[in-house]
Amino acid sequence: MSDLLNSLGIGFRDFRPDDIPALVEIINRTFPDEPTTVAQEEHWEKSYPSANPRLRFAVEDGEGQLIGIGTCEKPYWAHAPGIYALDIILTPEWRRRGIGRALLTKLEPYAGAQEAERLHTWCREDFADTARFLQCAGYTNIGLRFESRLDLEQFDEAPFAAVFRRVADAGYVLTTLAAERAAQPAADRLLYDLYRPVVAEVPLPGGVRIDQPFEIWRSNALEGPTCDPAAIFIAKWGDDYVGMTSLELLHNGPAITGMTGVLPEHRGKGLALALKLRSFRYLKGHGYVETRTHNDTANPPILRLNEKLGYQRLPGWLLWQKNLIEAAPDRL
Repeated sequence: MSDLLNSLGIGFRDFRPDDIPALVEIINRTFPDEPTTVAQEEHWEKSYPSANPRLRFAVEDGEGQLIGIGTCEKPYWAHAPGIYALDIILTPEWRRRGIGRALLTKLEPYAGAQEAERLHTWCREDFADTARFLQCAGYTNIGLRFESRLDLEQFDEAPFAAVFRRVADAGYVLTTLAAERAAQPAADRLLYDLYRPVVAEVPLPGGVRIDQPFEIWRSNALEGPTCDPAAIFIAKWGDDYVGMTSLELLHNGPAITGMTGVLPEHRGKGLALALKLRSFRYLKGHGYVETRTHNDTANPPILRLNEKLGYQRLPGWLLWQKNLIEAAPDRL
């Protein structure tokens, strides 16, 4: 394999920040319906926790052009004991040439050296070649997260609008992080204190739970180029934050609902629906014609809500796992 790649002029080196523009082009060719930007990827690069274990390789062709990247890292965004995350992306012309296999031989031993027990990676449900590649490399599909879209031009709020009166009559107030920041210096921390317990209930495949320190969460959720505090909606009960929904505003693409959640004692009051409707109003007012969301198959309440609102299924995301530790002899 190495001889073949050498004959093709393929080289591997450390990833550099100046690779970001070429990486953005590769990502957008692979996922043109949910594009990223140089500004967004530079934000991720600058905000990455410096102490978090990570190995990255840039892949170059014979002319020194970036044609892909492979990454293996500890999931700093989640509580995932014994798990490392793997990601490989290649420009379309260079797929099925053995580069992915070569990257696996470099990345998988790194995870093992970090005492990882399992590797996790994702691929889109309709990427059949990627699924076959992962199966051949010893990965097993262990879960699916749905992706769905809502056509905002066709969406009619009228059948649901009574929820606003219901919420108000029950004593709740709907507001935004932008408004809260103007009145409450600790608004970001209060929102985090709401976000952390509700996101911990989100069922993800493989026993993973989203959990990240406040500073990392604030950088990722509140400060990036796709963030707008006026697009983060909060339900209040008195001075308490009890529900939220947030939007990721892709440039030249759809909006993405990042998180919708309500504290258990305030559920069943229509807050999730009211918050989503407020987010739709914002999107329509800012020229968006489509919004998307991702949900786990083990989360029926939010799936039912999205179906009620008219979301349509798109190809979802398959989670793949590879065990790095063989079963002990006494367990065989």
